[in-house]
Amino acid sequence: MMKRISTVLLAVCTILLANLVPDRSVASRETAATDGAANRIRAHVQFLADDLLEGRLAGTRGYDLAANYVAAQFAAIGLQPAVAGRAWMQPLQLIEASAVIPAAEFTLTRNGANNLLTVSEDFLPSADTNAAESSVSAPLVFAGFGVHAPALQHNDFAAIDVRGKIAVILSGAPERFTSTERAHFSSSLTKYPELVRRGAVGVLVFLTPADAERTPWAKSVQSSWRPRMRWVDANGVAADSYPQLRCIMSLSPAGAAKIFAGAPRSLESVFAAARANQPQGFSLGASASLRRQTLLGKRSSANVLGMIRGSDQRLANEIIVVTAHLDHLGKGAPINGDSIYNGAVDNATGVAVMLEIARSLSSSKIRPRRTLLFAAVTGEESGLLGSDYLARNPPIAGGSYVANINIDMPVMLTDIADLVAYGAEHTTLGPLAARAAKVEGISLAPDPMPEETIFVRSDQYSFVRLGVPSIYLDHGVAALPRLPVVDTRALVDDFMRNRYHQPSDEISQPIHYPSLARLARVDAHIVIVAANTTDRPQWNRHSFFLTAFGSQTQQ
Repeated sequence: MMKRISTVLLAVCTILLANLVPDRSVASRETAATDGAANRIRAHVQFLADDLLEGRLAGTRGYDLAANYVAAQFAAIGLQPAVAGRAWMQPLQLIEASAVIPAAEFTLTRNGANNLLTVSEDFLPSADTNAAESSVSAPLVFAGFGVHAPALQHNDFAAIDVRGKIAVILSGAPERFTSTERAHFSSSLTKYPELVRRGAVGVLVFLTPADAERTPWAKSVQSSWRPRMRWVDANGVAADSYPQLRCIMSLSPAGAAKIFAGAPRSLESVFAAARANQPQGFSLGASASLRRQTLLGKRSSANVLGMIRGSDQRLANEIIVVTAHLDHLGKGAPINGDSIYNGAVDNATGVAVMLEIARSLSSSKIRPRRTLLFAAVTGEESGLLGSDYLARNPPIAGGSYVANINIDMPVMLTDIADLVAYGAEHTTLGPLAARAAKVEGISLAPDPMPEETIFVRSDQYSFVRLGVPSIYLDHGVAALPRLPVVDTRALVDDFMRNRYHQPSDEISQPIHYPSLARLARVDAHIVIVAANTTDRPQWNRHSFFLTAFGSQTQQ
């Protein structure tokens, strides 16, 4: 646990917060649209989400325009270039892979009879970042969720051997797991290495009924045009690419029904066992021949990095990194005549909030003891690429990360009364977040959507995987009292259904900029206290992530 903050430090932070977090009455909140921070955030969002930037896909001209804009803002704010003290850009080399959907093949063989499945109707191939063409023929074995969690007494592999076989697995993880455990074990970054370790040669993934309701198959087909990317090292090896899994494909509900027709257990019984949290695994009594083609290309992109150098010589090499992803989806399939996926909420708002945090801390008279690194990262939408590269390659010689504060897609559509602090229960950053929210007159709420496994789906997870304490503050679902009453949860649900990853996520929607300014003040509080407390942030002793990744913690 973090030691008690000294009286002197509390006094310092109180002085700082007088500037960062001024006292605001309810009446002043109603007129906060004219507040300087809200207006600055609005201006950033309006530029970053403009059609000129063509959706900011990593490795495109639009992204480069956005990156240059952020670098210029860092310079104007007074930050220092963080890459070797000379440059704003940390370059990444990327492999871009686009699945050739019509060329994919899937032949199911049972009892000597072949059944050709139909692409886009029964299955979709994942792009392969390792080869332009890949194929595999092997027996099919069902491996439940594909989860091996000894500490949680769950092993879907106990009764089966997947070596040399194509593993068929469910999305997600057992419902009895906590939201954190479910998030971790739902991730392909957990499942695929486990399958590789056990010798599987391919993977077929299908959705549970609950996941299929949240993500209809038609939406998966609609998004199948999106390229997949991985960053590559100096030897051209792609990170997290799993070449041993020669074909990775997803199954529609119709495709899953065909796979399980004639299997020892019905699909309905499989879903029932999953709901009952039972480990399960058995041979499907069939084999499959899979083939996929991929268009491969090379791109380059960059993280944009600025810093405030720590004032304490002993602590200056300890880095508090504030991240927000700058990329979005670029241009794609038109919807209602619009083909530009602007990403106003996702994540122009997050970058704008990060810039406001940097501005407020750079202009403060209180200097951080630890170094503050502000990072607009690339490739989040393609798999947390920029943050993963940044986490593994600190730009400051001799520096190591001690905490990450991430900002991603704050869906602030009305005046907020609460925030959700993902990861708060795991580290000493949690109490800092609670105090910061209290100063701002709002509360912290529990995760309203644990089924979405959010904590592994944004850039903080790149740092968590390396043992770095991390926190991610996002919108809550409560609104401030007002007439008429605002149903904040309904507003968020409407965004997720109708504008998330759609061209309609643009600046014309009702973004509530004063709430984004409040988020910036809360995050700034967390950052400066973490930077100036004698003890670095720590994992709580019983944290799941300490058990999973604690051995990776940088010293």
